[in-house]
Amino acid sequence: MAKKSIITAVALVAAAGAGYAGYKYVYSGESNAGDLATVIPENALMVAYVSNEPETWAKLKKFGNPEAQKIVTAQIQEVKQQLLAQTQMDFDREVQPWLGNTMMAILPNAEAKSGTPRFLIAIGVKDKLKALDFANKLKAQSKEPTKEFDYKGIKITNSGTGSRETFSALVNDRLVLAPEKRSVEQAIDTANGQPSLANKAGNDWFRGDSLQLKQPIAAFYIPNYSQALQQMLASSKQPIPLDAATLAQLNKIQSVGGGIAIDDAGIRMKTIAKTDGTILSLPATSTKALGNFPADTFALFGGTGLNQIWTEANKIVATEPTAQQSLAQMRQSFTQSTQLDLDKDIFGWMGGEYTLGMMPVSTGIAAPLGFGGALAIDSTDRAITDNTMAKLSNMARGYGLSVESRQVGNTQMVDIGAPAGGGTILSYGWLNDKSLLLAMGDGLADKITTRSGESIDRSPGYTTALGSISGSKQSYAYIDVEKVFGLVNSKMGMYGSKSMPPDVNAIVTSIQGLGMSSTQPDKNTSQVEMLLALKPANK
Repeated sequence: MAKKSIITAVALVAAAGAGYAGYKYVYSGESNAGDLATVIPENALMVAYVSNEPETWAKLKKFGNPEAQKIVTAQIQEVKQQLLAQTQMDFDREVQPWLGNTMMAILPNAEAKSGTPRFLIAIGVKDKLKALDFANKLKAQSKEPTKEFDYKGIKITNSGTGSRETFSALVNDRLVLAPEKRSVEQAIDTANGQPSLANKAGNDWFRGDSLQLKQPIAAFYIPNYSQALQQMLASSKQPIPLDAATLAQLNKIQSVGGGIAIDDAGIRMKTIAKTDGTILSLPATSTKALGNFPADTFALFGGTGLNQIWTEANKIVATEPTAQQSLAQMRQSFTQSTQLDLDKDIFGWMGGEYTLGMMPVSTGIAAPLGFGGALAIDSTDRAITDNTMAKLSNMARGYGLSVESRQVGNTQMVDIGAPAGGGTILSYGWLNDKSLLLAMGDGLADKITTRSGESIDRSPGYTTALGSISGSKQSYAYIDVEKVFGLVNSKMGMYGSKSMPPDVNAIVTSIQGLGMSSTQPDKNTSQVEMLLALKPANK
């Protein structure tokens, strides 16, 4: 197949979208996602959409430092030059004005013995005259032979030979391209009334704003997730078989869609999966524990119901003998080394919320790393939790570690330390009747239990990256990218002359933070949203 032609077409669109902002054109046909899907057969395994609307990409200019903007601009210009390297044409002048939004589809291939999927691309044409002028110039310069066919009154052009063969046709102001003639014919049939992906029964992804993203720059949709994944795996050079347990889990997911948009905070991504309603549903977390974590916390991960997740994982493993045996061996090994029962003593009481935070540390055992971690976790059975921690303390004494109790504010803490005053390995104690704190790193337990000053959930970085993601959260994550790479840079300097490359540093320093959350609006919907918060442009 002409994979190079397909890749070039997609790259052409992406470069055009990122590099073009301001050209006024005569619009000869709609090319939004729903409209382009009207030429995509309804049995498509997957579609991907890229916008070429100037205003959607122009928003990127509001972010980043001058160095980062120069790097991105240079890379875009390089791609444009490579795309037309074999011609005497200019991308901005002779391609950009007519190139519209684009959709690439992967179609099933029942005719091929290998089941290798087929590709189809649909491109909106903004200005047919300019598109025709480009095609004529390209044809005049090309040494490849071309052929033309008529299919139901529409001309199909075949250009190139062998692996470079590409079929194309203009269908209702959409340029459709494919490495196989049959794919273009199917697009024509679909435009003439055959069932399309846009009007497929039960498909609302192309109607309305299902993703709730304003002017997405890119999006994808997999109408039948299990079928698509199985065919992709089966058509690879080394087919990957799926066992019954994995297939059973895959079949719970009916469809998946996602998109990327640029808004006032940065780059926002969202993925929505429609399920059969049997996916594990967890309660929303209140994020109340964030009030205990100080503002210098540079990474956060939280959620709820670790014991429910563990129980569900065991159910899945039980259907696959090999995996079940491996889990049984892990349980046995864990019990022999710790004298703890993995189900009862560890996961059995972890039914509430949990919050894991990473903070800078400058002294003690964690000092070489530069950071330590603290976990606040709600227990559903304090008696079992206390028994578990007592067993851990006894085990530590058996290894020659020190175990000492002390009062920190209103909290009774237990410190497990290395021999000969080597520093604290682990501290634990109850923040309240339900929430247990475990901290690794000198001073972190004191920092959290006697916190003064601003908490992380009130810091500007958190409120931008995670606070702007609305709705209840089953799980969440936050990373202060600026602090993380500041720590990385400081540690790299400790090991000789190592330093971060200037171009990488320029891009990284344009990022403020990363926020992500997952939720289930209803029993048949699972949703993940992520925001890459960017710094405003430095003028």
